Amino acid sequence: TVSMRLGYRAAVCVSEEEKNEEGDTEGDGGTNLDYREREGKYPGDARVSLLYAGSEESKRDDEDDNMNSKQSKSRPPVALVHNLSKEYVLHSLKTSPLVQRYKLDNNNKNATTKNVRLISLAHNPETQIAAYLISNATTQTTPEKNKGKDAALLSREAREYMKKSLTSAFVGYEQAVRKGFIDGYGVCSNGLSLPEGHDMAMSWRDVLECAVDAFVEVKGGDIRPQEKQENHDQQYQRSSLKVIRLPGNILETRGLDVSKEICSFFGSCHEDDDNSNEPSSPPSEEGLHSITDDPDDYHAKQRRKLRKSRNILPKSIQVHVTRPLTAYPFGGTGIESNSSPGLSDNSGLSAPPLYFKKNNSEVDDNGTNKDGGGSSIDATHPIRILDYRIESGPLGREPTMAWTNHHYASHGLRPSSYQPILNAVLSHFDAESILEASRTRELTVEERETLDGCKLLRDMIHDLDASLDDMRSFAAHEEYLMNVAVPLIYGSFEGLDEESAGMLQLFFRAHGMAVRMVVARWTRELLLGGWKRRVGVDEKGRADTGDREKDDGAAGDDA
Repeated sequence: TVSMRLGYRAAVCVSEEEKNEEGDTEGDGGTNLDYREREGKYPGDARVSLLYAGSEESKRDDEDDNMNSKQSKSRPPVALVHNLSKEYVLHSLKTSPLVQRYKLDNNNKNATTKNVRLISLAHNPETQIAAYLISNATTQTTPEKNKGKDAALLSREAREYMKKSLTSAFVGYEQAVRKGFIDGYGVCSNGLSLPEGHDMAMSWRDVLECAVDAFVEVKGGDIRPQEKQENHDQQYQRSSLKVIRLPGNILETRGLDVSKEICSFFGSCHEDDDNSNEPSSPPSEEGLHSITDDPDDYHAKQRRKLRKSRNILPKSIQVHVTRPLTAYPFGGTGIESNSSPGLSDNSGLSAPPLYFKKNNSEVDDNGTNKDGGGSSIDATHPIRILDYRIESGPLGREPTMAWTNHHYASHGLRPSSYQPILNAVLSHFDAESILEASRTRELTVEERETLDGCKLLRDMIHDLDASLDDMRSFAAHEEYLMNVAVPLIYGSFEGLDEESAGMLQLFFRAHGMAVRMVVARWTRELLLGGWKRRVGVDEKGRADTGDREKDDGAAGDDA
């Protein structure tokens, strides 16, 4: 089975004036844009972010001496756009090289069996919820019809908007199945694993309901049973929904619970043609009429509808759990609970929670710590649920590779070589000889520049060492080194001698192992405490629970 995701695309941003020039896409009179991928081409386009801000370049036309004119060559902005309309789904599948290859292989008359199944997944439908909330939030420019709406009503309307978009995508998928483009479809969504009260949370029952509505729309309401040729038993044509994919791991446990709910609804999570040995359970009885149910309750009505549509829904669904080793704070949102992340106009909500930032640290305009990097967890730098191997062993002996947890239990909080290497590097860049010379004569320009460069490097190394115990993300730390530390080194010296370059390389190697130890240690504490436990950090960089009664060496080995 090969799966492909649809939903996001890069699209050119054009003005209303440029849209009217669509007929001149290749001549000299227009802007020569690829209008097949322009923003707004398909109904329901929602801008996620701006990939390229655009530019305008001018060059003099030297050949035209009389006019002495300028030819303007502009490059329009490019946005990341999300769309789930049936028009976009069908366009994407028709023009997909993967679909063309799939059709070619399956139409091969020499093939005795169909070896490959192609499943297309609607990617992150909850983005449409964010799009609706942002465009209808109460602001000075909000239409009068939306002003005064409470948050609950707006949230319900946003969810209905998302369901309408997802149903449209499923209609396109059902048509694509009938045309032989794909074997089935599904959903790949982070929203399915979010807490129910979160703005961007999705319900798996909404997915099933959209599949039912799409099937009925494509079939024109004709869902009468067909007769089997062999025994004339009643058999209904069913929805082509095949897969539901959602995140789940030891921190985002909601995804695992949702997976169990889906499997319980169908009685199994494997398809009949998979020859699975897993025994099937009877489907759940949810949706039966109960005297305690409110007849007007949305959830009760939805359950009854799904129960009546059992003959349309597939007999079973495959549930795929993703991101087993990557987790985002607060149940997958990466930000505070009850906020709506996702789109460009909502960038102010995308900063990480204070708990996942270094206390009292300076933060730049992008929400990145200025004093060492790696000390915050955000949507770009999630939690990695894994350990690291580092060089371990006592000083003076050949190091061996060991997991950070084993090294901590045997040798302490830092790699054995870290402190000696740190001291040696600081000593190397102390510029003692230049300082001695400054006491007897005036320094040359080159010597003053070298002295300033050494001071900058020592300050950088001190900052990296001081922020070590606040590290939360090794990936963010590496990004900081590439964007801040390395440019600082190149900007401080025109060139480094071989010995100095070797000393810096040695420091970054030892410091990188130390960062891995701190990050892995913090992750273990997080796994033990969970998201909601607000812990501090003690003087050794360990999570301070306030009731630590035994030495952490033994506890760490067990963790």
